[in-house]
Amino acid sequence: MRLAEGPVTLRTPLLLLGLWVVLAPAQCSQGRPSWRYISSEVVIPRKELHHGKALLAAGWLSYSLRFGGQRHVLHMRRKRLFWPGQLVVMTQDDQGALQVDYPFFPLDCYYLGYLEDVPLSMVTVDTCYGGLEGIMKVDDLAYEIKPLKDSQRFEHIISQIVADSNAIGPMSTLGHKAERHPPLSDPNPSAASRISSKLYASHSGTMKGCLMSAHSTYTLYNNVSQCAQFLVHLDTNDCVCQRRATCIMYRYPVLTDSFSNCSFQHTQHIFRHYGRCLFEREIVYSNRSLTPIRCGNSVVEDKEQCDCGTFKQCYTNPCCDSDCSFTPGSICNRETCCTNCTYTPAGTLCRPIQNICDLPEYCNGKDTRCPSDFYLQDGTPCTEDGYCYHGNCTDRSMHCKEIFGEGALSAPDVCYSINRKGHRFGHCKVTEFFYPARCGQADVKCGRLQCVNVTHLPRLQEHVGFHHSILGGFLCFGVGAHRGTETTDVGAVRPGTPCGGGKFCLQGFCNATLAAIDYNCPPSKCNYRGVCNNNRNCHCQVGSDPPRCINTGAGGSVDSGPPPRRTRTVRESGMSVVYLRVVFGRLFALIAALLFGVATNVRTLQTTTITEVNVHGK
Repeated sequence: MRLAEGPVTLRTPLLLLGLWVVLAPAQCSQGRPSWRYISSEVVIPRKELHHGKALLAAGWLSYSLRFGGQRHVLHMRRKRLFWPGQLVVMTQDDQGALQVDYPFFPLDCYYLGYLEDVPLSMVTVDTCYGGLEGIMKVDDLAYEIKPLKDSQRFEHIISQIVADSNAIGPMSTLGHKAERHPPLSDPNPSAASRISSKLYASHSGTMKGCLMSAHSTYTLYNNVSQCAQFLVHLDTNDCVCQRRATCIMYRYPVLTDSFSNCSFQHTQHIFRHYGRCLFEREIVYSNRSLTPIRCGNSVVEDKEQCDCGTFKQCYTNPCCDSDCSFTPGSICNRETCCTNCTYTPAGTLCRPIQNICDLPEYCNGKDTRCPSDFYLQDGTPCTEDGYCYHGNCTDRSMHCKEIFGEGALSAPDVCYSINRKGHRFGHCKVTEFFYPARCGQADVKCGRLQCVNVTHLPRLQEHVGFHHSILGGFLCFGVGAHRGTETTDVGAVRPGTPCGGGKFCLQGFCNATLAAIDYNCPPSKCNYRGVCNNNRNCHCQVGSDPPRCINTGAGGSVDSGPPPRRTRTVRESGMSVVYLRVVFGRLFALIAALLFGVATNVRTLQTTTITEVNVHGK
C-alpha cells in the first residue's frame, strides 16, 4: 500500500450548479413549458450489428437513422445504478388520504451515448416500451425522439426543440455594479424568511425567475444580493463553451449542456474567495424541508402529537390515530422512553455504555425522552497512560486497538514524523479550503494517529484508506482523512491526548496544559463509592444513593436517571418440592436394589479342618 493523493477537481460543484440552474426554472414555472417544437420528421431507426468506426466493448447498442438532413449513427450503453432499489411514491387521493406505492422500474432499458463523428454530442434514451424515446444533443441543436404511436414499421418522430424565451424571460444578474437598484439591497435580516422559493418582482420592472436563498447564507454574508451573486453569475458576450453557441449560464433560457469558461473561472473564484463557509467544520447548517407539513409522513411536525404514517401502519399502532393525534389514554408513541403508549418505568436502561469513559442513562418514569448523554469527568483516569476527555479515553494504544484490533500499539515518535508531510495521511489541521496543513515540529503528535504491531486491516467506511510506511525501522500504520465522508474521523488524534511536557492536544496543536482540565474529583468526594460525571456530580455504584453516595440506594446520579433496584429473592415453588421428592425416591430405590442384590449373592463357605495324627510304632 502506498500514499495516494488524488487531484482536486471542480466536477462535483459544477454538476451541482448545473442541476440548480436546470431545476430553478422548473420550480418557478406556472405550468407553461419552457421549450417548443420547430420541426418534426418521421424516421425508421435501423439497428447496426457492427459499430462502424467505433471500437466499443460488449454491452453497447448502435442505431443508424437519418434526421436533420444527414445520416447519424447512435452508440449507447445501458446506464447503471440509475434508479434506487426501492423508490417510494407517496400521493394523496381526493379525500386527502395518503397512498403509498412502490412502482416497478426496469433497470435494463435506460441508455446513455453519443453520435458518431460528432464531438461532445449526447444521447440519452430509454427502450422500456419498445422504441427509442429521449433527447439527442448535436452541437447547438436539440432533438426529441419518441416512437410513433400505433406504427407497425418501428417508425419514430424526431422533433427539433428550442427554448421558448417567452416562457421564462431573460434572467437578471443580481448584485452587479452595473445594476443601479439591486433587489433586496437593504440588509434586513427579517426579510430572509420571506424570500425562499418565490417569484420576485422588483421595484423597477418584473424579473421572471426564481430567487432562492438560505437563512444561514444570509447570516454569513448579511446581504441577500451578495448571496445571490454567490449562487448565480451569468455569462457575458466574451464567454464561450466548446461546440456550443450558448452555455448553461446564458442570460436567456437555452437548451444546452455545457458550461462556459466564465463559469469555470467564477467557480474557482468562489472557492478561493467566497467559498470559505463551504469548508468550515465549525459552522453547523440547519436543514429545513420546503415540503408542506403533512400528516402521514411518519414525521412529527408542528401541531402534531404523533405521526404513525400510512393508514396501514396506523391500523396496527395502538398509540396514534391516522389524524396524528394520540389515541384515548395515550401520552406517547415512539419515543425512547415510551412503552405501551405511556412512560417507560423508571430505571429502564435507555442509553447503554459506549466505552470505558461513558456512563449509562435510564428513563426517569416522568419523561418520554432519554436523559442527556453523560460521561466521566474530564481528567478521570481510564488507563495507566490515559484519562477521559469529552467521553473518550486518550490512551493512544487503546485508540489503536479500536481501529486495528487487539495487539496494536501506539507508534514511536519517529512514526509521527509523517505528520510533517501535509497530505491526507499526515497533517495536523485542515485549511479553510479543506487542504491538509502540515504539523509544526512541536505538534507532530497531535495530527494523525500512528500505530505499530498491526496484524490485520479492519473494514471502515467508504473512501477511507490506510497507509503503512517504514520509518526508523518501524512499520507505521495510519488511517487517511477524506473530505467526502461525513462520518467521524477515526484516524485523528483525539482532543485531550497527552503530547508531552504536561500538555495535551487541542485543535491540532500541542499547547493546552493539563491544569486547564481542572479535575476535582478525589475518591473521597463520592465517599469512595462512585465517580464524577461531566456535570461534576457523583455517579454512585450499585448500593449507594446520589448525590454523595453516602446513603444506601440503587446507584446512578441525579443527572442520568435512577437505575433499577437490584433485589435478591428466594422463590418457593411446589414443583421444586415434588421434583426433589422424585429424585430422592429414585435414589433410595436404587440403593435398596443394590443392597438386595448383594445380599442374595452372598455365598457361605464351610471350612473343614482335618487333623493329621501320627501313630508311633507302626
